[in-house]
Amino acid sequence: MLKIKSAAFDWLRQRSNLIPMIMGLIIACISCGDEKRGWYATDNVPPGQVFNVNHDNVPGGAIITYSVPADDDLLYVRALYQMSDGRQVEQRSSAYTTKIVVEGLGRSKKQTVQLICGDRSGNESEPYPVDIEPYDSPIYDIKESIDINEDFGGIRLNWKNPLKERIVLDLYVKDKDGTFVEVESVYSASATGKYNLRGFPSEEALFGVTVRDRWGNKSDMIGGVFTPFFEEKLDRLKFGRWNPPGIPYIDLVGSGWTIERLWDGLLVDPGFSLPNTIVLPHSITFNMGQMAYLGRLKVWQRTSADQLYSGFNTKRFQVWGSSHPDVNADFATWIFLGDFTSIKPSGLPLGQMTEEDVAYATAGEDYPIQENSDIPVQYIRVHMMETWGGGTGAAQFYEMEFYGKIIK
Repeated sequence: MLKIKSAAFDWLRQRSNLIPMIMGLIIACISCGDEKRGWYATDNVPPGQVFNVNHDNVPGGAIITYSVPADDDLLYVRALYQMSDGRQVEQRSSAYTTKIVVEGLGRSKKQTVQLICGDRSGNESEPYPVDIEPYDSPIYDIKESIDINEDFGGIRLNWKNPLKERIVLDLYVKDKDGTFVEVESVYSASATGKYNLRGFPSEEALFGVTVRDRWGNKSDMIGGVFTPFFEEKLDRLKFGRWNPPGIPYIDLVGSGWTIERLWDGLLVDPGFSLPNTIVLPHSITFNMGQMAYLGRLKVWQRTSADQLYSGFNTKRFQVWGSSHPDVNADFATWIFLGDFTSIKPSGLPLGQMTEEDVAYATAGEDYPIQENSDIPVQYIRVHMMETWGGGTGAAQFYEMEFYGKIIK
């Protein structure tokens, strides 16, 4: 076999003038086998225009469908149009698709989109005009959905974004000189959103909000005069283990996941955990060591990749309070403060999450106390009801903070 190969090689070497001819024949055979659209430049003839053109207007743009010409070297179809600020932009689709999406427009306005076919040789067809009239960008409906309320230390915003557009809420406050100063930017792509702007004194102030999208379209400002509620963070160093009759203390024995971890100020393992032998729902109790009107609480879940929005992280829980220690397992002896459910902003299924989901959990979830906030309490009962992973026990928290007005 080696001798045959060597002989063939010697024969070719002696007739080197034949090699270019042989290579040319090989290329020609390959080329004539299966003709493909858009392989290489061949002429200076422009392709034909698109035809059978239709479009659907959508918020902020249009979806245009068409048939492509039969030119073998067709490479692309591009759409030329103007953004709301007058800039000319284009979108491209390959020769193998029959749809192009116009996007990024602001207020509803008629305009003509030019569809142009281009081929491999650099030739382009005459433009095919398509008249569109997109609906208003989603940012305007989102702006109209925003609900602003006074909250502890600032304002609370809720909004709806059913199309899950990537948006930015820019938050402003008017300073003493009468100028609106931007104080925060909130990024979101969730169907429903909420945000608490905090850090302001309990003084009347004018707050404003605008909504913008990734193309630079921006809504007008909405807002109003609000007086943030006074709040202070309860002193966690006064918190302590405490249990009334009928609610014995239980933790994850021997591994450090004790109730004291719930207020140690550390967002690392261990936090607090029930043992996996517990069947939910189950209550834990403690003494805050100070009497206060509660306005909100803040909770952190475990943020490790295998536990975030999963596993033993507590998803739903209730909080009850009492101004005195004469309580027991009977809920009738307690004051109901709220039923709370942890949310994943994206709404994605178990095991899936976005960067926004991670950022939201890492910052901690705020829960306003909307029941009996006018009654001071000192003793707390947290009734753990459901985990993100759906298990029956071993519900966990990393950290829990309380805010309100301390009276003694």
